[in-house]
Amino acid sequence: MFRRGSVVVASDPYGHTPRRPYLILSDDTHPFAGSQSIAVGITTKEYPPSIPLEGHFVEGSLTETSFISPWAVVSLRDADIERAVAVVDEKVANTTSERMAQFAGYRPSD
Repeated sequence: MFRRGSVVVASDPYGHTPRRPYLILSDDTHPFAGSQSIAVGITTKEYPPSIPLEGHFVEGSLTETSFISPWAVVSLRDADIERAVAVVDEKVANTTSERMAQFAGYRPSD
């Protein structure tokens, strides 16, 4: 099982690259924790809603300046994950989850 905030390298389900980094957002409350995770893509391209990773690593790192794409949601099987390479802080994991939910239409009430 990969913990929330882990940056992992896995096969690209969209086929653009053989492998790419992803940020794991799910935790042990996921109904299939230990075999499946909710993740979002990480890229070297910056777009206006991207979330920069610089300054948010608490363990490990990526070799290039990278950005989280909170709209690029995937359900990764743990068997498809090659390895974990880093962990980000809880602040960036929470910001990513909130932005991902907003792209799905979720608006928290006051």
